[in-house]
Amino acid sequence: MTISRYIFVFFLLPLLAGCPAAIIGSGAVAIDTTADRRTHGIILEDSNIELKAFSLIQKIEGEMHTNVTSYNGHVLIVGQVPTELVKIKIGKSIQSLANVKSITNELTIGPAISISGRAQDTLITSNVKARFFKENKVSPFFVKVVTENKIVYLMGLLTEHEAKEAEAIAKNTSQVNKVVKLFEIISPKN
Repeated sequence: MTISRYIFVFFLLPLLAGCPAAIIGSGAVAIDTTADRRTHGIILEDSNIELKAFSLIQKIEGEMHTNVTSYNGHVLIVGQVPTELVKIKIGKSIQSLANVKSITNELTIGPAISISGRAQDTLITSNVKARFFKENKVSPFFVKVVTENKIVYLMGLLTEHEAKEAEAIAKNTSQVNKVVKLFEIISPKN
């Protein structure tokens, strides 16, 4: 190792000492992107769409809770907003973003769900993903799972067979009231 490398490591280690989560997290992202069927460029573009959508929503007035997920340019919007007008405004503003192929606007009109309701949704999402790992019928890296008010939304690039397996797993997970499939169907590779 050259002296410049020792100096670099010497100054870098104190910065990383308190950040094991950042190191582990970046490793998880690396695994996630290598197993994803989207290209790295599309994954980055999906992240950009989500960030831009978040920025647009912040400019809209009103008490609301929203979540925007982009997968291969297809955007899912879930949450609660105060009026139909706000729902439409959010959908139109996100549709205007570059590289958005389609919008599924599942916003509901009414008060935001409670913190405990959101925690329950997070638990449902975790349980669905865990079942993908456990049952080993569909790669959990091929399916994006979003849960809002006990409704599970499934996104991804899947074969017809994988889509049916993913739907069955989600439907048979505890606390799930409904499953909405937003898959892009691809041809199986021989």
